[in-house]
Amino acid sequence: MRNPLRLPAARWQTVAVENMSTRFAQHWAQEISPTAFWRRTAELDRQVLRGLPHYAAAVDAVVGDYHVEVRDARTEIDARTRRVDPAVADLRSPRRTVGTVLGALGIGGAFAFFFSRADFDLVAVLPWSSAFLAAGTVGVLMALLPVRRSAPATRGLVQRSWLLAGFATAAAVAPLFFITFSELPGAARTSLGVNLVLAGVCCAASALVTVTWLRLGTEEHSAVERQVDDVSAQREAVAESALTRYRTSLEELHRDLAAEEREMLHGAYTAAGETLVTRGVVDTVDQVCSHVPGMLMLQAIAAATIRNRTVVLVPHLAPPQR
Repeated sequence: MRNPLRLPAARWQTVAVENMSTRFAQHWAQEISPTAFWRRTAELDRQVLRGLPHYAAAVDAVVGDYHVEVRDARTEIDARTRRVDPAVADLRSPRRTVGTVLGALGIGGAFAFFFSRADFDLVAVLPWSSAFLAAGTVGVLMALLPVRRSAPATRGLVQRSWLLAGFATAAAVAPLFFITFSELPGAARTSLGVNLVLAGVCCAASALVTVTWLRLGTEEHSAVERQVDDVSAQREAVAESALTRYRTSLEELHRDLAAEEREMLHGAYTAAGETLVTRGVVDTVDQVCSHVPGMLMLQAIAAATIRNRTVVLVPHLAPPQR
C-alpha cells in the first residue's frame, strides 16, 4: 500500500535542490562583507544557481557568448581601423596604455622614495630610485613614440606626458634638497646623474610630442580627436547592442524553467536576502530576489566590457558609480 505521506521522487529531488541552493546562498550572504557585496553581487547568482546545474550551465553559456561576440566584434573594428586609418589605430594601441601605466608606476615609485613619509636612507635608495626611474622612462617612451605628423598625439596624451615628466624631474632633483652634491659618495653621484639624464629624456620626449601636436591646426586637432572618439564609440555600440539581445535571452531562459524551479530559485534568493537584511547589508529582501537569476552575472561582465558608463541591469543591486 502506498504511503500517503511519501512525496513523489521528482518532488524529493526538488526539495533537495531547493535546500542545496538555499544553503549555498545563505552561507555566501552570511560570509560576504558589506563592502565586498556591492562589488561581487554576481557571486550571489552563482551560489544560488549551484543548486540547478542545467540552468547554471545555460546562464554561463549566455554570459560567455556575450563576451566572445563583443570581443570578436571589437577585434574586427580594430583590424578595420588599422587598414583604413593606421594613425588612429596607432594612437589607440595597447602599447601606449601599457607604457603610460608603466611610466606612472616607475616614476611614482622613484618619487615616493623622496617625498613619502617613510624614513629612507637617502644614499641607500638612490640606486633604487634610478631603477624605478629607468622603468618609468621606458614606459614614457613606449607611450609617446613614434612621434610623427601623420600620427599626432591627442591632447590627453600630451597632458599625461608632461605630468609624468614633471614627477620624473622632481624625483631626479629631490636629493639635492636634502644633501649637497659634494657630500654624496661616488656611487650615489652616479645614480643622481643617471636620474637627471632620465628625467631629461622624459622632458625631451614630452617636448617633441608637444611640438608635433602644436604644429597641427585647430581643425586637424578636432579631426584627430573625433576619429579616436568614433572608434571608441563603435566599440561601445557593439557591446550595448549585444547586451540588449543577451539580456532578452536570459529572460527567455528563466521563462522556460518549470514553475517549481522558478519558485525554488526565488526561495533561495529570499533566504539570502533575509540574511543580508539581518546583517544590515541591504534594506529589503526584495532588493535581492526581484531580478532574473543570472542577470547579475551578465551585469558584471557587461560592466567590465562597457567602460563609458555604469551598466545597470538590476537597479536594486546596481554596481558602485564610477
